[in-house]
Amino acid sequence: MIVLRAIGAFFAKIWRWIRETAWVQPLLIVGLIFGVMFSIKPIYNAIKDAQAKASSAETYYRQFQVSLVGGEDSQASKLTNQIYESIETQTNKIDSSFGLGDKFFLMYVAEDCDKCNSAKGGFEYFEENFSTIYSKGNSEPFHIVTIFTDEIMSDGSDSEKTAFISYLERHVSFFENVGGNIWGSPYHINKGLSDEDIEAIQEADPDNFRTPTVFLVDFSSSCPDATKGVTDAFVGVEEVGTSGNSDANKAEFIYDAWTHQGKFERS
Repeated sequence: MIVLRAIGAFFAKIWRWIRETAWVQPLLIVGLIFGVMFSIKPIYNAIKDAQAKASSAETYYRQFQVSLVGGEDSQASKLTNQIYESIETQTNKIDSSFGLGDKFFLMYVAEDCDKCNSAKGGFEYFEENFSTIYSKGNSEPFHIVTIFTDEIMSDGSDSEKTAFISYLERHVSFFENVGGNIWGSPYHINKGLSDEDIEAIQEADPDNFRTPTVFLVDFSSSCPDATKGVTDAFVGVEEVGTSGNSDANKAEFIYDAWTHQGKFERS
């Protein structure tokens, strides 16, 4: 009997506690509801920010980046040297490890660059639809490589200079060569590329260098031997199509540059 009374007293205490604290339960439920409500917006914003980052121009261009870090041994410098050597010899000497083939766009971009952001849609549309729309009659696959002009030097060297300034100083001859080649090009004659744009390229002046500056590098068999190398250049992307789709119209401009049509047509 003593044991039963003890058990009964234990359950009686539990019942009294439940009965006396029943008012706490609605508060817990309300608190839980408000907790969920207040956490929805931060979660939504975090997801939205992640989606925006994934679709940003910077993220797109980073896929094709060759780094400036490493000075003369950087990937960007090695590629530029190989393009310059190829121009000098009129033979493609670009290492296959870059995966660029005989024809590609070399694009100078920056993180905080409105024209880079605008150009991204055109390049992305052109890339995504190259095999179905734009590759007709073109044997060369589409390739693009990017150099970020605002890349931070992280190897501890040249602390007084940015990586891009050091890069420009090392490759003055390359930019002088390119500037000379594109002076009088069809796009320049057709007022797509201004004298000031070409001078900014030719002088390799970091204070005046514009983004996005895009070079078409062409060593393909369809390119005349005398013009192999950086055959065309443009700063920013125009809209030349009439589809009503801004990105598609920009892609038409990129297609014209790729195939030397429109404002890029050779006489």
